Amino acid sequence: MKKYTLILLALSLTCLSCEEIIDVDLQDASPVLVAEGSIMLNGTCNIRLSYTSDYFDSATPLVEENATISISDSEDRSEILEYTADGNYKGSIITGLPGHTYTLTINTASREYTTSSRMYSKPELLQLDYEMLDIPHYYTDTIYTIKSAIVDDLFEENYYMFRYHRNGEMLNDFYSTYSDRLIAHDTIVYSEYSLAFYHGDTVRVELFSIDQGVYNYFNLVNDVLFSAMNSSTPFNPASNFSPNILGYFMAASRDSQTIIID
Repeated sequence: MKKYTLILLALSLTCLSCEEIIDVDLQDASPVLVAEGSIMLNGTCNIRLSYTSDYFDSATPLVEENATISISDSEDRSEILEYTADGNYKGSIITGLPGHTYTLTINTASREYTTSSRMYSKPELLQLDYEMLDIPHYYTDTIYTIKSAIVDDLFEENYYMFRYHRNGEMLNDFYSTYSDRLIAHDTIVYSEYSLAFYHGDTVRVELFSIDQGVYNYFNLVNDVLFSAMNSSTPFNPASNFSPNILGYFMAASRDSQTIIID
């Protein structure tokens, strides 16, 4: 996910504009386990385990190759994930089903970590549209925002995450989250004005239905990114795992559509 190195990097870039020279004692930090895991609708569980590294360490971050990882569902089925390579573990039996809660347990040589996530029904992305933004003096090219129309359940609190791809590449430095807590409509049109798209771009939008814990985590990730850009005090986003681990595990369902800005 590479969000953790961003924090110290932002600090170093900020200091380039300072006139006063400040000596900062950056002590080595002990490695912390980072988990990035998911189980998608009708898919099996996948998770990667790595460790944070010191800012001045140019070596590739270490991965955890010897963990025992199990996943269980709300019907008391369970399995042990198989290690493949490069810190990746994969399930083969339990698949993602709406209405099920999945519990993930990670055991390393030093401790145990656990979390759970509930899977909701597949969201419905009705259509995509784009809108030209009138922002004079700031851009030489015309910029557009993407408008996503989604079906929303009036009788249930829902949490969503949007992921954007431009011309085949995922924009992985931003996680667009949305909750319908304050809006009661059967159809919602969502626009993300923090992203800029241009004439000729092919844009694919993925819409994820997620639970509140995952929603809270990615909201915090966005706070980290914006605090770094605004020179605020940076911090690591709290995991939806038990303490002393970074990252997330999410059970999610997904829909997607593609549009060309012409």
